[in-house]
Amino acid sequence: MKLFYATDVHGSDRCFTKFVNAAAFYGADAILLGGDLTGKAMVPLVRTNGVHRGVFLGEVVAEESEALVKLEKKIANAGYYSFRCDPDEEEALRADTAARGALFLRLMRERLERWVGLAEERLRPQDIPCYINAGNDDPREIDEVLEANDWVQFLEGRVVTMRDGTEVASCGYANRTPWDCPRDIEEDELARRLEAVIAEVGDTERAVFNFHCPPYDTGIDAGPKLDENLRMTSGAGGAEMQPVGSTACRAAIERHQPLLGLHGHLHESRGVHKLGRTICLNPGSEYNEGILRGALIDLRKGKLRSHQFTAG
Repeated sequence: MKLFYATDVHGSDRCFTKFVNAAAFYGADAILLGGDLTGKAMVPLVRTNGVHRGVFLGEVVAEESEALVKLEKKIANAGYYSFRCDPDEEEALRADTAARGALFLRLMRERLERWVGLAEERLRPQDIPCYINAGNDDPREIDEVLEANDWVQFLEGRVVTMRDGTEVASCGYANRTPWDCPRDIEEDELARRLEAVIAEVGDTERAVFNFHCPPYDTGIDAGPKLDENLRMTSGAGGAEMQPVGSTACRAAIERHQPLLGLHGHLHESRGVHKLGRTICLNPGSEYNEGILRGALIDLRKGKLRSHQFTAG
């Protein structure tokens, strides 16, 4: 069985479309998206005198025409959420934190609804399963969008059995980050969540652990070292890096020794690490460039036959 795995698309329309199309492109029997589905920022396009102005990679200007639609598509492909408004609406949003948060959540949900609709439209006729989980950046309010779809299977806290019999146990939560993301939790709580889902696995040695956060100090969890102002620190060799993954995740993998660990979270830490008999993969992410990084995994009779990183 060939499984295509990707993660951390962070709202990028282009990356999600590539994820859905990867099934046919790579000849995959199933596809799995590991977490961090939603984008990080909104871009107001303010209408004055028939022209929309905003800030996206510098100031942007577009008339109310095909140029505006193209601009909105460019913003969506990079993972951001644009919205049209007039100056009064923009000013009101700047002054109202609650209204701004509600709009942000609505835009997240609308894009995700469109995404799962696309996945169903393209994959159901091919009879290709689509598995999706949230990540630590994703607000819990998006879960019901995934749970409502008939074809996409939402994975959080569940064990699903793929058609070849391989069990996949999933957890999208992560240990604390400096940004206090919606699904950041303490290591002891993360350990409880991991053990709870692992307890539902019939045979851990043949299972896949789809844990968004990578295991601590494995190279696939390296993140920038930050100072007290949350700015990256630099040394003679450039940006300083340090392990920021989860000790609870590492302990769970070392204890249960699954066949495979699928991880993400740290975009710059694409790589492979072996913990005992377990192969742990992080394909990395370049969502803001519209590049989908992934891994094509061949599972046969409870064994990992091969894995290959992809990019495109």
